[in-house]
Amino acid sequence: MLKNGSFTEGWTNLPPYGNLINQQPNGWTLRWINPGESLFGAGDTASGVPECVHKLSGQLPTNEQLGGKDALILAGDTTYKVFHAGSAFGVELKQVVTGLKPGSQATLVVPILAVLYDEPDPYGAESGVWVNGEGEWINGGKMGNRKWYRHRVTFTVPDNGTAVIEVRVKSKWSRKKDFFIDGITLEAEEATIEEIVPVILPDPIVIPGNDKVPTTAVSIKLPVGMKLVTAVSDEPNTVIVIVPQGITVETE
Repeated sequence: MLKNGSFTEGWTNLPPYGNLINQQPNGWTLRWINPGESLFGAGDTASGVPECVHKLSGQLPTNEQLGGKDALILAGDTTYKVFHAGSAFGVELKQVVTGLKPGSQATLVVPILAVLYDEPDPYGAESGVWVNGEGEWINGGKMGNRKWYRHRVTFTVPDNGTAVIEVRVKSKWSRKKDFFIDGITLEAEEATIEEIVPVILPDPIVIPGNDKVPTTAVSIKLPVGMKLVTAVSDEPNTVIVIVPQGITVETE
């Protein structure tokens, strides 16, 4: 289900933006608002690109490590930090979770800590969480300074068993702000094989005069009493096999 909610599973260095190299956590898609663009549809605009990096436990003082009185880590040995010393900015982390039980109730919890640096405007910093387009912003006045605010979104899993998760932070003014994100959890039921909605792709395009589409056969032998459910994948040269718990797959 949810991948890398504690940011302990590594990252990819994105292409440089000037001298800045931001880190995209594995399992997530990182996006920032470019300078001059609207901060997620509001009238305010970004004036800079923040630094987005992982902070390891050894890089933090003892009181900010896991279990410390000012802990910036809630799970594992890593936290994710988004910050800028003097520009308005906006950042989004996005993940698409599939294979959830359609119609079931699920709860997403996203802890975010803001360091406000005496920001006088309660709306000068905001964070928010959305699932399948439903969510809201929480302003810095409600989040508090150097406190973990736990965004909680309870939702009904749609028929396709998918949850599109979007975590956003923004700083409205050109003043220093830090955001820390860690310990994201998703309580949800996994779908059974029968409940997984197959992806139906359009028929392949056949070029006139070349109407034979090459195919490759894959042989699968099932134990007695088990049934086979197939779907078409759009990933080339890949066969995806989903098995019940306790069943192993043997390849020749």
